[in-house]
Amino acid sequence: MKVVENQVYNTKNVFSEEKILNDCREYFSSETEKITEVGERFIQYFLKNASKEGVLFKTIKEITTDINISHQTLTKVLKILESKEIIYRRNGIIGLWKE
Repeated sequence: MKVVENQVYNTKNVFSEEKILNDCREYFSSETEKITEVGERFIQYFLKNASKEGVLFKTIKEITTDINISHQTLTKVLKILESKEIIYRRNGIIGLWKE
């Protein structure tokens, strides 16, 4: 039997929640009040439900159901976040760009 030495795993998230929230608040400040509010709710949902690598494995439909917002509004929020390179979307996932 081989003895495995203790290994230290990096459990630190690849993102700073505070920085992401502050950046998003800045990006949404020029949008309507509704978009700003939904954007904030989505970011909080994302941070709560994403893996430690910054990936959320949820569909748009699941997200809209979970946080009770319209598909159209969420899509607009996601497009804003994509244009600012906060997130990226790929086949069934929403990922966070690494800092």
